[in-house]
Order: sequence, then C-alpha cells, then structure tokens
Amino acid sequence: MKVSILTTTLTLVASPVLAGLEICNDSTQSLSVAVGYAEGKAWVSEGWWNIGAGDCKTPLGGDLKNRYYYYRATAQGDPFISGDYMFCTTSDAFTIKGDENCRKRGYDEVGFSKVDTGKTAKNYTLTLVDAAGAKRTEEPPAPAPAPRSSTAAPGTYGEPYSNNATHQGCWSQSVAECAFHAEGTKFFVRDDGRTPSSVFAALNGLYPGTPISVEGDLEAIYDRTADVVLRNVSVRPSTEYDAILDKLQGSWYSTEDPHFQFNVLGSERENTYDGAPSGLEYISVSNWCGQFEGGGPYLYAMEEETGESYCYAVDYIDALVLNLTYLPRGNPLEFRKLD
Repeated sequence: MKVSILTTTLTLVASPVLAGLEICNDSTQSLSVAVGYAEGKAWVSEGWWNIGAGDCKTPLGGDLKNRYYYYRATAQGDPFISGDYMFCTTSDAFTIKGDENCRKRGYDEVGFSKVDTGKTAKNYTLTLVDAAGAKRTEEPPAPAPAPRSSTAAPGTYGEPYSNNATHQGCWSQSVAECAFHAEGTKFFVRDDGRTPSSVFAALNGLYPGTPISVEGDLEAIYDRTADVVLRNVSVRPSTEYDAILDKLQGSWYSTEDPHFQFNVLGSERENTYDGAPSGLEYISVSNWCGQFEGGGPYLYAMEEETGESYCYAVDYIDALVLNLTYLPRGNPLEFRKLD
C-alpha cells in the first residue's frame, strides 16, 4: 500500500530517554497531531495534541506495547502528514474505540501514516519536518562514508554471499538504501561507501519484483532480515515462478469477504481488513512450501512481525482472477484484482 505524504519529509529517531511515543515538531509551523494504535484486538484513535514549532509532546506514555503506530498531523486545519491507514477522528479532542463505520457513528474518516518503532523498542521519538528549510540540529551528523571500492575481495565485510533474489525497492532517509528478498529473508544494502555506486545505480533503476542475481558479503543476520554489502547485481532471466509473482503485483480483494484485501509490492504482501492494516508478509513463489514439494506452484507467506508462515497452492492466476488453496486444510480462496 502506498502512503502519500504531501510537501513534507520526516525523520524517525529512537529516543533513549523518554518512555512512550514522543512526537517532536521540527517544522516551521504549529501542528495538531492525532495517533492510532492497536489495543488488544481493537483499534483506538486519539487526538489532538497541539505542538508548537520546536516543541515535543508525548501522546502515549509508558513502555510501548506495539511495534506499529499511526499518526496524522494537520497545520491550520490542512493535512500536513496523512496516509492510507484509515481511522476515525473529530475536530474536537477525542478518544475513539474502533476504526469501522466512522461516518455512520458521526465521526470523520481520515488517513493516517504508519511508523515502525522496532521489534523491541519501549520508547520512540517521531520528528516531523518541513520539506523546505527543515531543521535537524538535534540529530547527530551523518558519518562520513567509507572510501568506495569496487574491488574489495570476497569476505572483506562478512561471509561471501551470492543468490538469486527479488528486488524490493530503494529509498532515501538519512542514508540511501535498497532491499531485496531471497529464501524468506529481507536483505538490506546501504549506501555507506562499501557497495559500489554502480550497484546502487543499477538497483535504483529496477522496479519492485524484478528478478535479480546478487553477489557480495553477508554482514549480519537477524530473525527475518539481514545486512549485506554487494559487489555485483544483475537482472536474471525470469522463471515461471517470477512470472506468477509479477502477476500478483497490485491490490486484490476476497470474493467471500470483500472487507479483506491485500496489496502485493515486490515480495511483500500487506493485508488489510475494512481498510485497517492487519499484517505484512514476506512472500515467494516456488515449487515447494514447507512440507509440500512438487505439484505446485506454491505461494509461501511469512509474517514480518511473528515469523509465522503459511502455504498456499496457486491454482489459477491471470490479470483479474487469483485462486488459491490454503494448505494443509484445502480451503479454496478466490480473489479479484482491484486495480
């Protein structure tokens, strides 16, 4: 799902001192901020906190209980930061339980943006910044990049690594980085001077879902992600499984329950129910999935946050129709394309 942030940029900084979710306004104007979060199986939205330019407030105190939170900011009543995650609000101060049927319940229904505070964070600071003339004086200066080298010997930065993968995309915050997926793991490569600029240029020119071959050094491995320094990247010939993943790109809805929808971008599937996010999964298509091998193709999905995995047989897919069978139960699932 794409989140639209108009005329703004934002800086996300983990806070080592204050407990809870702190929001700082490093823009040039006063902002009103609302937050959304999960409370058990329910969604809650709260607002508004008026934060003057240069000030900070803590909408949620105490240790953070969730990894993901949602926020919306307005400036003089106009959207400053919004997004595609819908919550209920009012123009006055509010605490609203539930994110469904907002208008029927007398509320406004507006878009929020998502922030990932990390898997184990107990506190987090979100800093909102203007697109122009942004102040970032509280952030430490970025370290000088290491000298670029395209001839570093294999093993210089970690265990030598090569594999077929699927490109996920590139972006830029304080440091430019790209990501790709391979064998159920999301790999990050950062523009810190060790990966040649030609490799970053090649990755930046690819669309999410492009089949690639990578070669480099495996720097660190975490639960479901890893850091890698690349020496080479190339587009590889597409297989039948890459072709299925390509057809999966975009938004789909369940014919049994249209409230359940998902969007596939690259090798990531973001699930929503009634417009509310319900989980992000890393996906792949191959001739095996867990205990199932042969007779595929199979769709493998692993939840980003918990690591729980699911298997589906891909029975049929074209530009508008997707038929899956949930394994091992054998439940048939039918979806239609939204876009």
